[in-house]
Amino acid sequence: MTAGRWAGAVALGIAAVVVVAPFFAATTFIGDDHLFLAFARHASNPLAAFLTDRHGGEYYRPLPMMVWWLLGRLGGGSRFPFALLSLALHIGAAMLLAELLRALERPRVVAWGAAALMFLAPQNLDTALWFAANTDLLATVFVLASLLFVVRGRGVLAALAALAAFVSKESAYVLPVLAAVVLWSRPEVASPDLASSDLAPSRWRSLVAIAPQLAALAGVLVVRRIVLHGWGGGAEPRPSIAGMGLQIGGGLAQVFTGDQIVPIPLAFAIGAAVIALSLLSMVRRGRGLARFAPLTFAAIAAAPLAAAGWAVGARYFYLPAVGLCWAAAEALAGVGTAAQITLATLLILAGAAQATERRADVRSYGRRVAATRRAVAAGLRAGHHVFHVDGGIKDIDLATKEDPAIEAGQVLVLRDVPASFVIVPPDLSAAASFLVAAPPLPPSGGYNFGDVRVVGLARRGDEPDLAEVLAEFPDLRFIRLRSVRGGLVIARDLTDEMKQRLDVEDSGGQD
Repeated sequence: MTAGRWAGAVALGIAAVVVVAPFFAATTFIGDDHLFLAFARHASNPLAAFLTDRHGGEYYRPLPMMVWWLLGRLGGGSRFPFALLSLALHIGAAMLLAELLRALERPRVVAWGAAALMFLAPQNLDTALWFAANTDLLATVFVLASLLFVVRGRGVLAALAALAAFVSKESAYVLPVLAAVVLWSRPEVASPDLASSDLAPSRWRSLVAIAPQLAALAGVLVVRRIVLHGWGGGAEPRPSIAGMGLQIGGGLAQVFTGDQIVPIPLAFAIGAAVIALSLLSMVRRGRGLARFAPLTFAAIAAAPLAAAGWAVGARYFYLPAVGLCWAAAEALAGVGTAAQITLATLLILAGAAQATERRADVRSYGRRVAATRRAVAAGLRAGHHVFHVDGGIKDIDLATKEDPAIEAGQVLVLRDVPASFVIVPPDLSAAASFLVAAPPLPPSGGYNFGDVRVVGLARRGDEPDLAEVLAEFPDLRFIRLRSVRGGLVIARDLTDEMKQRLDVEDSGGQD
């Protein structure tokens, strides 16, 4: 092996370690993960979500829920299987993108350049490192697999992959349109040398090729409506059209920068420059609309976000990132090797910096959850069953109850983060009714997971004050989390102090 190849192999190995290590060192269960873990603990059958409403009337994603059930039980609550799955899906998305572009007869440098961008883009890594985002990863992987099978003329496999995508996340419903775009971009369709009479058969073949995908989508929509007893969707307030456009534009702009390391104005500028340069490259490349297929792909993949309410978060842009990575790779194909290596290095460094910050957040989060569990367990031993935790942890009730002893104790853990989800013990359900969100979260009123019902608490601005909660739950214990030297977190019981403060406020400050 030559010195150059040795250097390349070493560089590739270092890049792999930098990118792969965070999947096992900078991940944990957080946010919506706890909702899926509750399903894994309480649902008696992993197939239940396919035929009955376990989605709260909001969405229909039974395949990821089945995956969570299996990994949650087989892994004994360990995060390792989920990290391994996320890494495999992320690698799979990059590899499938390369294979798809090769099947479309794009140059090797474009195919593997797009795959590298898909794998290294900081926002994509941020998505892959959040376990609950495997809905997006699964949908994207199956969308790419279906597109690849369509291009290769494997209709049955394309339909099966499409079906898997549709039951992974609703954003995959645009797959037939994406397939039409991809098929239109094939050389035999896009060639300017073909006469208009010769184009017609190719167009008809394109429509026939996506027919199985359309049939699969129609079947999923019928089943979805039956299972959810309606069309689903949330009851969250929506932004204005301008606000939604800003959210989508911002998410697309941050694909190659992420939102944690690069300041937002700079990220917007970089993202806008990348898209503009990609568009300019396409304008200069020959004739025909097929040259705009990459950005068209990104726009179509982002279109469902208009129905998502608040489209804020890296996960929403994982599928649209496929088109952006394709577009950027086309633009970069003509630059020198040195420029390509520099860009890859910058992406790796940005991802490494993002992972370092995420690792610190994950360690802090784990310590706060552990401190909460210790405090709740101590309170439970003292005969208390209702707790309010001031620590900024969403869904802290579900996170705390991943300890079997605490869940068996029939406790209710309230939080300082609105719209968190809780499992209300039967004995407390009547008293806790005023805490539940109105309109309800989720729309049907709760997630039915086996023998429990998970409900969403009041949204920001609607939540009752502490005095009202204390009046309904005189047994309430106030727990505040505090960081101490060395990064440790302790939980302090401030019940007596809080009651004295509330008494003073009620008396108007008079003794």
